[in-house]
Amino acid sequence: MQKRNSEILSNNVASIRAAEELELIVREMRHGLDRYLLTKDREYLLLAIQNQDAANEWINRADGLAGGDDEKALVAVIRSGIDNYFSQLHQLVDDPDTQISSERVEALEEEILSKQVLVTSRRYLNLNESELEESSLRSGSMALKLSLAMALLGACGAAVGLVAGYGVARSISRSMYLLSVPIRDVAGKLDTVVGPVEVSADPSLQDLQHVLETVSTRVGSVVEQLQNRHKEVIRADQLAALGRLGAGLAHELRNPLMCMKTLVQSARHNKSNLDADDLAVLDDEITRVDKLLQTFLDFAKPSSLVSKPVDLREIVHQTFALVTSRAETRGIEVTRSMPDDAMPVDAMTVQGDATQLRQVLLNLILNAFDFIPNGGKVDVTVAADHDVSSKTSIKGTSSRWVSLSVADNGCSLPEESERIFEPFFSTKELGLGLGLPISRKIIGDHGGTLEARNRDGGGVIVTARLPVLCSTQ
Repeated sequence: MQKRNSEILSNNVASIRAAEELELIVREMRHGLDRYLLTKDREYLLLAIQNQDAANEWINRADGLAGGDDEKALVAVIRSGIDNYFSQLHQLVDDPDTQISSERVEALEEEILSKQVLVTSRRYLNLNESELEESSLRSGSMALKLSLAMALLGACGAAVGLVAGYGVARSISRSMYLLSVPIRDVAGKLDTVVGPVEVSADPSLQDLQHVLETVSTRVGSVVEQLQNRHKEVIRADQLAALGRLGAGLAHELRNPLMCMKTLVQSARHNKSNLDADDLAVLDDEITRVDKLLQTFLDFAKPSSLVSKPVDLREIVHQTFALVTSRAETRGIEVTRSMPDDAMPVDAMTVQGDATQLRQVLLNLILNAFDFIPNGGKVDVTVAADHDVSSKTSIKGTSSRWVSLSVADNGCSLPEESERIFEPFFSTKELGLGLGLPISRKIIGDHGGTLEARNRDGGGVIVTARLPVLCSTQ
């Protein structure tokens, strides 16, 4: 049992080390892919391939240390994910003429590295931590049993107890010495990770207990380090998202600036004045840049709500007045469905900013216009929402909710439907990709949710759910 416990301790610490190294290597590979997505520099993909030997080395170590079927299965999944990742990466970079798709690189990062390799590595680490804890408990139980045996022998007859006690003492002393040898080995392995663990040359039971407690504490320190590194990974992901956001803004600004630069350079080269058409183009492009920056600021800056009770039915009436003429020119039928006047006013009243809520509804209706053909149909519905199982009320509101939905019979959502709420993601040729993110942010500031899904039979329905004001009764 002592030998088995020592082997388990040694293997689990080595397995923890392998899992940690694999996580660091995977993070480096993800960093390389992120840098490529930001810069489109093929060298970052070549650098990512250089991690292949190190990754295979640590996978082989983990495979050699795996003792149970569960560990072997997890290592097999990790190996499969790493092999699949490098196989696809070689396909991208081995041929210099191959056009590298950003979507394919993102799939390598998200589907293989994040969802398969990192998640399985975490399960592998947790499994070894659990086995290490069980081994520590067994060692403590063994020490306790030995102490009880010694007390029992001491209570026996003087002569027999003296002789037997002497023999048992020698045996226990030898056992403790033998147990201290593998513990020293484990301590040496921990020394490279979290610092030295001291073991005396002639340990007593208390010494062994102290050492095992120290080992347990140091393993906890290893886990804490891994958690801190996990937080660093999350921080790196956030910075990468910020980089993609900045790249999207730069891309949107570059087109109008290039147009203005071309007109100015042409006028300087030909030594002529800009004519009315050129000035009109410059004015349009400057207006476009100003609108883009203002839209981006509306998305980025904290909302300043002018909060007061708002009847959603009034919001719908006011917005309909703004879109009626545009709908008539395209032959679009716009309908509205709301509770009749018999419904209490407070059942449709929310606490919020009427101007911002009109902006959300107007944006959803105009989005629907862009995705339906002439003669299409848009339905606007205001109704009490009874499906509140996943919602919680906020301060100043009741547990009742009201939904505001905009449905059309146009195109369906793309496969990556959740991305429609990401900044600068747009399926429209001239869209900025900020309308829906701003709308979701406004609804979130009001304590609600904004979701989109495909309708049966074609089309999309976008639903905003808001908490209803508490009744004054």
